[in-house]
Amino acid sequence: MILGFSTQINSKPTYFVEKINRGFLINQIHKDFEFDCDKYPIDLFNLNKYEPKIHTIREDKTERWKAGMKIDFFINVRTKDMFRFAPVLPVVSIQSFEVEKLCDTGEWYKDFIVLVDNVYQDVDEIKQIAQNDGFDTVEDFFEYFNKDFKGKIIHWTDKKY
Repeated sequence: MILGFSTQINSKPTYFVEKINRGFLINQIHKDFEFDCDKYPIDLFNLNKYEPKIHTIREDKTERWKAGMKIDFFINVRTKDMFRFAPVLPVVSIQSFEVEKLCDTGEWYKDFIVLVDNVYQDVDEIKQIAQNDGFDTVEDFFEYFNKDFKGKIIHWTDKKY
């Protein structure tokens, strides 16, 4: 199934292509995929400057995403410039994910609760989730997930929370 990724969030570059490819290299799952450098020039030898993105969090009201399904990683979905930027991989696992916004003090660790598989996550776990989802900071993570949210963590590695 097509999984589209943004190149910008809130007018800031995401570097998701680079971060996902970095995660593939670290986890040795970037098999002999031929990357189209003309469509998306990326310096594969300098990926070590990016923290890896090893999963994605998505709303899934219809329960579409399941372990074993194939992931087609795309940029510019539903445009003439749409292209695959990574090999097709299976979903390794799915975890439920929820953000509850409690208040608005401006301090994320007071304002939000995060649950994964209905288990409350502590501050360090939330920081790890944000980083593994490709956000530069936990503040960026909560700028994106800035209200109540229910969805799934779609894993393409063995990582679980």
